[in-house]
Amino acid sequence: NNPRAFCGLLRCGYCGMGITGEIRIKQQKNGNIHRYIYYRCTKKSQTIKCPEIYVREEILDRQISALLRQFSLKEDWTKKLLAMLDTDRLEAVQSSTAFSQAAKEKVKRISAKLQILLDSYLDQIIERDIYLKKKAQMLSEKKTLEEKISDVEKKQTGWLEPAEEWIKEAENLPTIANGEDLFLKKVAAKKIFGSNLILSNRKVRLKPEKVSQPQWAALAAANSQIGKMENSYMLVALYSETRKFFSHNL
Repeated sequence: NNPRAFCGLLRCGYCGMGITGEIRIKQQKNGNIHRYIYYRCTKKSQTIKCPEIYVREEILDRQISALLRQFSLKEDWTKKLLAMLDTDRLEAVQSSTAFSQAAKEKVKRISAKLQILLDSYLDQIIERDIYLKKKAQMLSEKKTLEEKISDVEKKQTGWLEPAEEWIKEAENLPTIANGEDLFLKKVAAKKIFGSNLILSNRKVRLKPEKVSQPQWAALAAANSQIGKMENSYMLVALYSETRKFFSHNL
């Protein structure tokens, strides 16, 4: 393992400095050599003398893995959320298609009018100033319609793909948490917790209500209510937060 695998993920809960990793080699009297990886505060504060002590990597690994499991998505929940997503996708496509078709018909009519306007100018039926003024008006109207088509399609369906990716990512968290790849755990933890993980008294904790994105917080809240509340209610609330986040962050 890389002795710096979790560096950059945690901060010291006492002084706020970063956490560094280092290797220690211990040789027993019988000749056996053991290699340990420890993490500790960098103790670089100029004003605070930090008392925090070393923590073994395997202990840190277990704690980070346990945190990740709190934000994982059960397989049956994944299927239900994806089904909700499919329903929204169908409705969004139908809605955007209806608008887009009507708007595209208007764009075609404007294009035809532009051609007629050009012919009239070339045949000297209308003056140049009138031609340029009407052309500018039509081109502006055409551009506005094309932008609306793009915006509607994006707003209606643009959030669906990133939401689906997040659902599958959350479903994969148990595999990451139960695995041995520390780098993958660090990447997942960084995405969920940002820079809000603290190491204090050899324990990893999350700053209160400091999950980086609301859909992760909603998932953890839903997991905490398993067995206390109806799954259908929790899933609707979770899906609502997921949809809100991704549709507002296009």
